[in-house]
Amino acid sequence: MLFHLAEPAILLGIAVAFVVGVFVHDAAQVLAARLVRDPTPMRAGRLTTGVKTRLTPFSGLAVFIVGHGWSESVPMNDVWRRRRFHVAGAILAGPLAYLLLALGSLALFGQLGDQAEIQSGDRVAKVTLVNGFAAEFTLWLAVTFGSMFIISLIPVPPTDGGRLVFLLGGTSPGWRNTHYRLTEGNIGLVILLALLLLPVLFLGFPSVVGQLIGPLLRGLGSLIGLNLY
Repeated sequence: MLFHLAEPAILLGIAVAFVVGVFVHDAAQVLAARLVRDPTPMRAGRLTTGVKTRLTPFSGLAVFIVGHGWSESVPMNDVWRRRRFHVAGAILAGPLAYLLLALGSLALFGQLGDQAEIQSGDRVAKVTLVNGFAAEFTLWLAVTFGSMFIISLIPVPPTDGGRLVFLLGGTSPGWRNTHYRLTEGNIGLVILLALLLLPVLFLGFPSVVGQLIGPLLRGLGSLIGLNLY
């Protein structure tokens, strides 16, 4: 967002997509958890609480500087090992929600825009757009939702992908110690912030989101007959 302060359509698209994304992400996980008979998320109030419970200052910092971040984990009953696949399915509902939001935004863009060029780069995706404020706004909704989907699958805590790795992984003391260090020691958070911020701060540092967002959006666009270059 910091680099788009003079571009109101992009700035609004990023802000709206992020707020909508974290709420839909949580709602999808809560409802999926109910389907597998886990009332823990509902009891935690994740359908009724505000943005503060869904974000940390670190995620907010990433959004302000880079334009995308992550939502805090939704509490689930993952104590019993035999329920790990139920919990994994509920967790995956969050990234899937981001993906569907990106697809819907691209469909809306297809009704408003003429064409767009999405280039993957070492920093972030570069978007060249034809056809006005509304089209630019909807395209950046898709870019932000797609970026949140990619971040949610990075396999380090505190993302959904990181949670899945240790939920479905081993139970050895070494594995548990690694999980403890990444979560309680905040090493996972440092790794995640480094992956998001270093491409912006240092030229030439590869960006996970920047490299993947273009192919992702072009692939989604092809599903609805939308050509993104």
